[in-house]
Amino acid sequence: MIDRTITYRLIGASIMVLSAAIILPLILDGERPPELDVQVQVSEPPELPTLKIAPVQPVDTLPIESSEDQKEPQEISLIPVPKAAQDVDEPIKQAAPKTSKKVVVEKPAPKVVADRWVVQIASFKSKDNATRLVEKLKLANYDAYSTTTNNLYKVFVGPEFKRETSEKIRNEIKSKFSLSGIVVKFSTN
Repeated sequence: MIDRTITYRLIGASIMVLSAAIILPLILDGERPPELDVQVQVSEPPELPTLKIAPVQPVDTLPIESSEDQKEPQEISLIPVPKAAQDVDEPIKQAAPKTSKKVVVEKPAPKVVADRWVVQIASFKSKDNATRLVEKLKLANYDAYSTTTNNLYKVFVGPEFKRETSEKIRNEIKSKFSLSGIVVKFSTN
């Protein structure tokens, strides 16, 4: 005997076919909407002149044009560049003869920046969590910001020039928000 699920599927398919046979002719009755009964008249295309194209000929059979028929090239002249205007009060200085002395320019040593310290409060996988914590810390008048490293959003407070100041801020945040952070060196990355 046929399984019940197959029987129900066959009954459902036959109902769909019968309803389509009844409803589709009502929907598609063949009447054309009056908006589509518009006559469009297209004008005749313009007449284009026909071009007669000569067949391809070998180079040897083409007529040779004499060089006398060609126009002579015109001479090219450069436009003189005006000299830079000088102040009237300054005397005109003669150019000193160039000497072949090599000037050694010393590169200034890079400025040593003192170490700065920040308090890393938390690391999140979600940017929304990091943003909420930064806003919460900023409302409490802390210089909070977040950075992204390796798909983690880290929240920092600082930077401070003294490590002791950063440790003090860490202890304040721990007492106010119950968040224990760590003091790390500030990095511009």
